[in-house]
Parts: sequence; C-alpha cells; structure tokens
Amino acid sequence: MLADRKALLEQEIRKAQAEAANMYLSIAIGGGDVHSKDYQDLKEKISNLNFDLNAVNLLIAQGHK
Repeated sequence: MLADRKALLEQEIRKAQAEAANMYLSIAIGGGDVHSKDYQDLKEKISNLNFDLNAVNLLIAQGHK
C-alpha cells in the first residue's frame, strides 16, 4: 500500500514540477510576478506533496508496507 502511495506521490510531484517550470518560464519571459497566487499555490502543493513523500519514505524505511 505504501509503495503504491509513493509511486502516486512521485508522479504527482513530477507533474506539478513540470507545470511550475512552465509557469515560471512564462513569468520570466512575460515579466510576470513570481508572487502570483497561482504560482505560490503550486509551490505550496509541491511542498506538501514532498512532505507526504518524505513521510511515506520514512515509514517504508521503518519496515511498514
């Protein structure tokens, strides 16, 4: 169960990071604001997903399945 959750989290992180990279490129080229609500929300989502992934990795390392 944790291995499945780990795979899902990793997939969601990659997807969100790709979206953030594209958004950042748009901001950099278009002179946008990195403090925009959409960009900050996406950064927070990535942080939360990474936090969850770290917890899952810790549980797996402790021998939980």
